[in-house]
Amino acid sequence: MKRLSALLRILFCALALTLCATVALAADAPNLMGTWEGVSSLHGPIHGHRSGGKALVVVIKEQKGYAFTGTKTYFNVLKKKEFSENFSGTVSSEGFVSIAEHEDGTAMGKLRADGILELQYAEPGKDAKAIHVLLKKIK
Repeated sequence: MKRLSALLRILFCALALTLCATVALAADAPNLMGTWEGVSSLHGPIHGHRSGGKALVVVIKEQKGYAFTGTKTYFNVLKKKEFSENFSGTVSSEGFVSIAEHEDGTAMGKLRADGILELQYAEPGKDAKAIHVLLKKIK
């Protein structure tokens, strides 16, 4: 009887773990489609410390499952010019985000519980810079 009871406990635990794993695997990717906007803080040897200014706009145009693509638009204060750059990215079921620009730099971040997309961006080279931005979905 003790063996049967122990066996039933083991089976019950295995079933519970299987159900938990199935629920975790079944989680959908967070929907990032839309327009996001925020003001960044940055540092680079050419730029020095900067924050504020015109908003960074990120438009996620297409998302299929965990992968997405879009465009970021920003104003470069030193060049007094607006730039747009394309990117590809992924998002995990827990909201972790990884972005690769098609020209240079990469960003990592997280879709927070409050709906804010927090990103850390890095770009190497002669125009190196590190940027932090909190993006809010505006549409």
